[in-house]
Amino acid sequence: MADGPCGSEVILCLDVGDRHIGLARTVADVGAAFPAGSIDMGLPAETARTVVDRIVLEGTGCLVVGLPLGLDGADSMQTHKVRRFVGFVRKELAARGLNRIVRVELVDERLSSVAVERAAASEGLSDAMGRASKDQWEAVYILQGYLNRTSPVRGQHD
Repeated sequence: MADGPCGSEVILCLDVGDRHIGLARTVADVGAAFPAGSIDMGLPAETARTVVDRIVLEGTGCLVVGLPLGLDGADSMQTHKVRRFVGFVRKELAARGLNRIVRVELVDERLSSVAVERAAASEGLSDAMGRASKDQWEAVYILQGYLNRTSPVRGQHD
C-alpha cells in the first residue's frame, strides 16, 4: 500500500473540544474517513498521553488536528486551547522518541460543527446524538476534508 498524503498508511484525526476529543481515522488509498470513538478531556498533559497511546496503538504516522479558527480566519480562545493541547501532544511524542516518526498537521475546521449538525438534523439524529458522538463525526468531517484536499485524483497518474 502506498503512503498517504501525510506520508503514512494510518492517519488519525482529532477534533479537540472542552470535554471530549472526537477521533477519526483512515488508511492510505481508502480515501474515506471513519469514526474512531472519543477520548474524555481531562488534564491536558494526561490527555495528551492518552492520545499518544492511541497513536502508538493505531500505528499512526500522521496526526491531523482540527484548528477552530474564527470565521474571519483569526485565532479564537478555542484556537489557543487547541494549540496549547497540541503542544502537550508534541511534547509527549518527543518524550517517546516519536516526534520524527509522527507528523502533526493543524487544519482549518471552520464550520465543521455546523455541517455535522445539519447532517444529523436531516437524518433526525440531532437530539439523539450525544456530544461525544458529535465530536467524532466532526473529526470525520475534518479528516475527509483533509483527504479531499491532499489526495491525488484517482486515475491522474494511471
